[in-house]
Amino acid sequence: MIIPGILERVPEVCEFVVEAATNAGLDDRAVYHCQMAVDEWCTNIVEHSFNKGSRIGRIEVTCGRRYDQFMILISDDAPPFDPTTLSDVDPHKPLEEREPGGLGWFFIRKVMDELHYEFRDGRNYLTMYKNGAQPVQKAMSSDVYPSSDADGGVRLLTLRGRLDSTTSRALETALSSQLSSGHSLLVLDMREVSYVSSSGLKAILTALRQANRSGGNVALAGLAPRVLEIFQISGFDTLFIIEDSPEAAIVRIAAANA
Repeated sequence: MIIPGILERVPEVCEFVVEAATNAGLDDRAVYHCQMAVDEWCTNIVEHSFNKGSRIGRIEVTCGRRYDQFMILISDDAPPFDPTTLSDVDPHKPLEEREPGGLGWFFIRKVMDELHYEFRDGRNYLTMYKNGAQPVQKAMSSDVYPSSDADGGVRLLTLRGRLDSTTSRALETALSSQLSSGHSLLVLDMREVSYVSSSGLKAILTALRQANRSGGNVALAGLAPRVLEIFQISGFDTLFIIEDSPEAAIVRIAAANA
């Protein structure tokens, strides 16, 4: 991800890293540590480098894997600055001896397992590693989403977990397969869905368009509040039939297409 060096864009990078760290198999605590490290470092770049002049620089963030480690590489075109030369903060100092600020790098050193810095080709490069990455899992197949027939010619699919960039292709394949098999009325039971990204939304919208072309429809059921919020923010709640339960969604989609 590439962003301009302004504070308003830092949360986007944090979200990008959280999704990548989660997909790499890190546990919640490790994901939180990665988010904190990226937030602290990118904020430090903006406040102490770019804000000193009129130029808005560029921050690039790349995530990857090295054996059982999750890697975050952050580069910027600010003046050279090697954080590894900074002295450690003493967290046990009394209040009267403490200076405000200076805790960012202290936090990063505490929560990340390995850190490397270099300056090359006019850019700073900070590479951070967090232990605990899991082996890459095979892409999910269409049978991951159980399906069954319901009243009114409706097909019910149960979705689970995260609907993001790593699962969206399998989800799109599963939905397309159902529609291509003649199941033009789909109800997606989303009670066990914990997260939806733009990739997940795209897969579901693609299914709705395919269903509409054959005179069918797609309804959603049991969205958790934070998942429903994403649909509302994107305006997708106005495109789909959404009900609290699969039973209610089945009745409504069958009636709407009777």
